[in-house]
Amino acid sequence: MQLKIVIGLGNSGAEYEHTRHNAGRIAVAEVARLCGAVFLRNKSCAAHVAKASIESFPIMLAFADGYMNFSGESIGRILRFFKFDITETAVVYDDITLDAGRMKLSVGGSSGGHNGVADIISKCGDGFARIRLGVGAKPLKSMDLADYVLGRLDESQLEALKSLDVRGCIGLMLSKGLEGAQNVVNRKSP
Repeated sequence: MQLKIVIGLGNSGAEYEHTRHNAGRIAVAEVARLCGAVFLRNKSCAAHVAKASIESFPIMLAFADGYMNFSGESIGRILRFFKFDITETAVVYDDITLDAGRMKLSVGGSSGGHNGVADIISKCGDGFARIRLGVGAKPLKSMDLADYVLGRLDESQLEALKSLDVRGCIGLMLSKGLEGAQNVVNRKSP
């Protein structure tokens, strides 16, 4: 896998800012900030795109205008515009099966019940890398899942999310390849 673009999933609009479902967008924005990269809106592919350099490798960072459940359509538009393949893509998104503050790197497989990922698989294929960011499970089983993932992160949760080393994960993927990066990123913290 030769990584060319990293796309953060989420929903557009102020009402979704800092929600669990926007963890991917938040993380990719933080990577851009750390790299000194600036997002510009690209009307042709309906996305915000930034050119960055990590570990001396060029990489594009993006998040699409639109909504999580239509991520496949949005990502397809971005990939067609830049002439990238889904196998050259890493997608960053929230995962309720991982504890808050955890990150996991994988490629392929099922959507794990994530509607945005299911739409990407359906419309673009499943050969993309996945950087899954833990937002923790619902506090009550009876709680509606949509209410939970669309709930806002409090200040400490937001800081924990921003402190995940997504930039380092991308750097490892670029310098060591997917397997080398997985060996570092997926180790459990003591």
